[in-house]
Amino acid sequence: MKSLIKTSILLIIAINTAFPQVSLPQAQKNEFLNDLVSSFENEFLWEEKGKQIAEKLSSKIKNGDYSNINDAEMFVEILNRDLYLLSNDLHLTVDLYNPNPDSGNSKKEGPSKKTSFIFTEVLDNSICYLKFDSFPRLTKDIEKEIDDVMSSLVNASTVIIDLRDNSGGSDETVNHILGYFFKEKKKLATSYQWNASPKDIWTTPKILSKKLSDVKLIVLTSQSTFSGAEIFTQRLQSHQRAIVIGEKTPGAAHRTATYLMSDIFLLNWPYEESKHAKDGQNIEAIGIVPDYLAHYNKAKEIALNFAKKGKVKATKKIISSKESKLVKALVEALNSASDSEYQSFIATHVMSDHQDRVSRTLSKHKTVWNENHNGKIINIHQLPENNLRLFIETSFGIRQMKIVLNNNKIKKVMTR
Repeated sequence: MKSLIKTSILLIIAINTAFPQVSLPQAQKNEFLNDLVSSFENEFLWEEKGKQIAEKLSSKIKNGDYSNINDAEMFVEILNRDLYLLSNDLHLTVDLYNPNPDSGNSKKEGPSKKTSFIFTEVLDNSICYLKFDSFPRLTKDIEKEIDDVMSSLVNASTVIIDLRDNSGGSDETVNHILGYFFKEKKKLATSYQWNASPKDIWTTPKILSKKLSDVKLIVLTSQSTFSGAEIFTQRLQSHQRAIVIGEKTPGAAHRTATYLMSDIFLLNWPYEESKHAKDGQNIEAIGIVPDYLAHYNKAKEIALNFAKKGKVKATKKIISSKESKLVKALVEALNSASDSEYQSFIATHVMSDHQDRVSRTLSKHKTVWNENHNGKIINIHQLPENNLRLFIETSFGIRQMKIVLNNNKIKKVMTR
């Protein structure tokens, strides 16, 4: 528990992605920055690195880098850029805390229907496909759901596990699933936490492990495979238990906890480093290099072909001509120093009732991450319903931008 942080939140807190534009109280901003520097000095997992970050952050504060930022969203965006440049840690981020994320929605909804977090499909005879888009907290219900799915795989010759859209989640759930694919108890990694002794992480083989430990495994990855999904892949690949097909992952491997600071900021703070048992590697800022490279939109097809024939052909970026015009116009607008050209893009390509919010999101990216007007698209994922996920290389690193479309016009933009 962090002594310098006034209020800690160990559970996930809902964050409203449409957080209204608000002014930033100077006193709370200064209090937060001071607490943040102190946390790096005294409670960072990597002591020497923490002191270096604290020194550089203190220098930026003294130089007045944040003094004239009165908009809360812009402050968070600029600080996240600086924290990334100082730490090279994709998990170390700040968000705005909204205590009432649903306050703007007066419509009452009925009871939510329980849906599985695992999508399953039989692709071809004995080739089974599983898609995990997250690893939720391990509960008895989740354990039963996993066991039921794994029981359906006992006659499979090949299992394809799709993590291309997996943003991570519970390490306990990751290791629980891994236990089905190792016949014997196996050391997976060593965990290092702040102010604690190292702890070894082992698989716990299940009854079904006797059959599933021999099944051929293929794991699909992409540039959006993140955090716990990268750890899952690393622990299979490094033990030569799975073939990895897809794109290189970003390298966000540290476990984090979320803390409320100064009543308005959520700090996502890395507290655990995991080093693989076999090679001692921590994949933070390194990522997973697939055994076979394949574009996001072709990885599943290629994996199926590999399961049948044992051959893989690499692929390039995929984008249709219709979407290429939109993407080209977006890049030109973001890279333009002309405000009129940027506003023309908003008026032409964004739905009229969503222009304000989309404009603010793109403006933050343009101002904070693309100040040199040199952003370059390095990859594009074509998502369901013709939505797009772009990977933009800027002077400050690679940013993800998800674009939600409606009738070929932009409805929503999210960046990471």
